[in-house]
Amino acid sequence: MVEKRNQQNFVKKMNEEFEINKKYDILDGEDDVLLLDKATFTVRRFKELVAKKFDYILNYIEAVEKESRNKSISYWMQSLSINEETTIPAGDINWSSPQEGIDCQILKIGAKGWQKGKLKIEVNKSFQSVKTQTSIKFCPDELPEQKSPLDDIRQSEEYKKLSNNN
Repeated sequence: MVEKRNQQNFVKKMNEEFEINKKYDILDGEDDVLLLDKATFTVRRFKELVAKKFDYILNYIEAVEKESRNKSISYWMQSLSINEETTIPAGDINWSSPQEGIDCQILKIGAKGWQKGKLKIEVNKSFQSVKTQTSIKFCPDELPEQKSPLDDIRQSEEYKKLSNNN
């Protein structure tokens, strides 16, 4: 019984490590289409909406805290005071989606159909500039079939003629 539980724990741990080590690639096809639940977005539009929502949340919190005379999150995060002599200035605020990714599908320009996989979102807000940068990453559930360099040759008319003559 204990051995079976140890085997189950080992398998569970291996599956978790596999999930963490999946290869996520940045989606750079701005016109590729994402499907999240029932909503569809181009990659470009999704990045814009994520950045806009992130900025809205920070600005909303700042406005609410100003009304209540509290210091805003942005104020508290501009530096980290360790003690009276040591203050470390902040660089950026980073936010990321869950480590295990978000279920989604993607339709890439030129692809034959939808591809299921996991999506990760990373948002970076710099204190030095007003710009919010958003990165969208995708990891397919199944790796696409690798195309052989010979496939194009095999499809050519000359190859077909040569193979029919033999």
